[in-house]
Amino acid sequence: MNDAEKDTPKLTPPKTHRKADLGRAAARAAAGAIPVVGSAAAELANEILPDPSDKARKQWEHDVSHGVNNLNERVDDIDERTGVRTIQMTGGTAATAMFMIKHCPDGLAQEWTTIEQLCEVYPDLTKQELLDGLGDLESYGFIKEVSFISSPSRYQLTEYAYEALDEPIMGWNTKADARELAMKVLAMAGTINVRALDEEMSWPRRRFNPALRLVVNFIEEGRVSKVIQPDYITAHFAVSNAERSELRRFVG
Repeated sequence: MNDAEKDTPKLTPPKTHRKADLGRAAARAAAGAIPVVGSAAAELANEILPDPSDKARKQWEHDVSHGVNNLNERVDDIDERTGVRTIQMTGGTAATAMFMIKHCPDGLAQEWTTIEQLCEVYPDLTKQELLDGLGDLESYGFIKEVSFISSPSRYQLTEYAYEALDEPIMGWNTKADARELAMKVLAMAGTINVRALDEEMSWPRRRFNPALRLVVNFIEEGRVSKVIQPDYITAHFAVSNAERSELRRFVG
């Protein structure tokens, strides 16, 4: 990758993605107020992804491909396994990536998606195009498939998907957020209360958890709380002196 590619500005989502309208559509869907002429998923689809005939979709496909390809480490990994240094995020691949990233409510990588959901949301794409898109995302390491005998396959985001896809789709940089979060952690003493940290950052939970995961990855497993709770990667963790050193280097 040359210097010009490394200096390419970071991406922002297309302006056609209106968060306020998306929120209203989701609220109407939850309230069961969607007219019978269209499903809740179909209404959300109109807000999540531009119309296939719209130039905004093609531009977004180009931008998200370019953004992922600027992630040097990931591209090196794909190159080593496949001999290909570029990722094409178009058609079913772009559609499935957009839906799964947007559909995740909390950044915990616990939401499941089925091919039936995707077919309903994207009637302009064939089932095979969407399956091929899921296959692409799985080969890139962005999702994982779980299937059981006599039950349909389900697909779930991996932890890495947030780092790779949140910036071009959601508009924030997970690694930059993790560095900001690490600075807050370094300024604290004793056991870190994650809920208090979340309140101090004032980010949406969807943005907070992927950044928190990158920070917690520096911490030895024995100092990370295993208490089961629905809101965060972990409820508490403690940072050793050596880990503080690593976090300082991470912050830069």
